[in-house]
Amino acid sequence: MVEQNLGALAEVALTLFFIPFLVYFMLSWQEHARTKAVQLFPQEHRTTAYVALGQISLMMKSFIGGNLVIGLFMSVVSLVVFALLGLPYFYFLGFISGFLSLMPYLGIALAMIPPLTAGMGVLSDAQLLTVAATVLGLHLLALNVLYPKILGKRLQLNPLVVTISLLVWGFVWGAMGLVLAVPIMAALKIICDHVNVLRPIGEWMGD
Repeated sequence: MVEQNLGALAEVALTLFFIPFLVYFMLSWQEHARTKAVQLFPQEHRTTAYVALGQISLMMKSFIGGNLVIGLFMSVVSLVVFALLGLPYFYFLGFISGFLSLMPYLGIALAMIPPLTAGMGVLSDAQLLTVAATVLGLHLLALNVLYPKILGKRLQLNPLVVTISLLVWGFVWGAMGLVLAVPIMAALKIICDHVNVLRPIGEWMGD
């Protein structure tokens, strides 16, 4: 069991070790990569490819920035409520719960587990219900108000496509697939919108 856990930790540590290098090269070589990617297309399609890549870049920036803003808002509100209730390690559990709630569908369950587990035996039943109601209320607020306002206009995906993408990419990549499913499908929609043959598919994917 120790060997298996150490192997899993080593794999995670190795992945985290490569992230700074990956980010550095992606930022320093982004113009070169974009230019060379456009040159892979025939001359008559390079302008379209350049525009599509630019829109995908803007979409990804909007998706990451929007999720960060929503996650910070939910984390701060959770932290304040947990602190008022006297939840142990509220400063840590608030941020965990707030960002876990961003995960589609499974987020509400994952966001409730840490604070409810920490509160058992410490908080009263009424306080535990308040914790659960806070997490549920923030999740519904993000899903029905914050996401449409901040991300909806940029992604322009209908709920059916989002659901199918979550099922497919969740099956392929697990939890990471659930996180990346929406931006992947949004990027595919942008590509379909700029290819005449695939344009009907892009319209079907739209909201």
